[in-house]
Amino acid sequence: MVKKQLINNAMKEYDLVIIGSGPAGYTAAFEAVKNKMKTALIERDLSRLGGVCLSEGCIPLKGLLYHAKCGGDYTAIRDMVMKRVEQIRAGLKSRISSQGIELIQGEAAFISPREIRVSGETIAARFFLVASGSRPKRLFDAGNVFTSEKIFDMDPVPASVLLIGGGVIGCEYASFLASVGVRVEIAEVLDSLLYGEDEEAVRTLGREFKKKGIVVYEKTRVTDIGPGNEVVMMEGDREIRGAYDMIFETTGRVPGTAGLGLEQAGVGVSGKGFITVNGAMLTSAENIYAAGDCIDSPMLAYTAYKEAETAVAHMCGVHHEPVDYASMPRLVFSSPQVGSVGPAESSLKKQDAAHTVYKYFFRALGKAVMEGHDAGFVKLIESKESGRIIGASAVGDEIADIMNQLALIVGSGMTASDIRKRMFVHPSYSEIILDALHYGKQ
Repeated sequence: MVKKQLINNAMKEYDLVIIGSGPAGYTAAFEAVKNKMKTALIERDLSRLGGVCLSEGCIPLKGLLYHAKCGGDYTAIRDMVMKRVEQIRAGLKSRISSQGIELIQGEAAFISPREIRVSGETIAARFFLVASGSRPKRLFDAGNVFTSEKIFDMDPVPASVLLIGGGVIGCEYASFLASVGVRVEIAEVLDSLLYGEDEEAVRTLGREFKKKGIVVYEKTRVTDIGPGNEVVMMEGDREIRGAYDMIFETTGRVPGTAGLGLEQAGVGVSGKGFITVNGAMLTSAENIYAAGDCIDSPMLAYTAYKEAETAVAHMCGVHHEPVDYASMPRLVFSSPQVGSVGPAESSLKKQDAAHTVYKYFFRALGKAVMEGHDAGFVKLIESKESGRIIGASAVGDEIADIMNQLALIVGSGMTASDIRKRMFVHPSYSEIILDALHYGKQ
């Protein structure tokens, strides 16, 4: 009995323990210390502090895309980007330390709803948040088929690449690889690239890809990959054969929930491996929450931020509005970029929802023409019933900030009339929103 008491006294205990140091994990940690919670953040590999977002996703891949626009050598661009990634990682680590968050390296697994084991040590907490992220989906688990990490370690740079999958990752990879001189082909099993996004925007992206020499096979399935990178594809009944220096699988990501001992904690998981949560990010265990890529929501850093904030607020008994996924902006950092918020025009047509479309092209915008970024357009969708802007889409070279503004417009319920009353800076890219509503009625 005495021995048991001594063990319990030696056990580390916290208000909140977070598993995973990506955007959901570190955001939850910062929110927790604001609320005076004793917090620990667990990461299996501190060289990857910041998760996929900082290691190979949001930051470094977008860095490659940005710097490759100016041309240059792949190795020089890669090395510069990764050096800056390490600067960001060092800053994140310093911020974690300065706020009194304990950073623990190790593999975590639940042994009960209140305890986990990390590298042989038992840790207890009032609350846990699982933010274990995701990993690349594998349909072709072969040594000559690479996943997302490999783009930062290509030696030598291949002359030709096949990308299996034409979704977000595939389009971003294609844009970067083509910009550093690689011959790129994409095999997409669905009807188009970025299936589900605005059809006009996707067609514009396809035309720009074609100008860059990127070949896209739609409705095409890869049926065989040989040891010498010989690939067999089927486009309907037509067989396509090709050989490539390198093959990437860019078919998406799956939740990283294996090995966490979730069943020991009574945490429910879907058939696809996602942790099941309610609107407060609470799992089926009364003290365990989850956020980020490990739950079935859009795998985006900014959704992870908001989910983490929601979870910590609920732990602390603070009211927090549910995550508004409907007005969440979506952006593909391809070249050109493709973005949207709210319902697509095609879905409104299927629902027979009364709406008005406003569209304006960048080629009619002085700043875009002067700076050579005149491909694409912005489209806004107005509800005829309420007059509100309920959806928007865009395609163009630099539309990230425009998408943020469109998300504010859609999320706040602004009407077309509200916006027409405003004045926008001229010249600017975002004035295309105002121009669309004045001159772009379809």
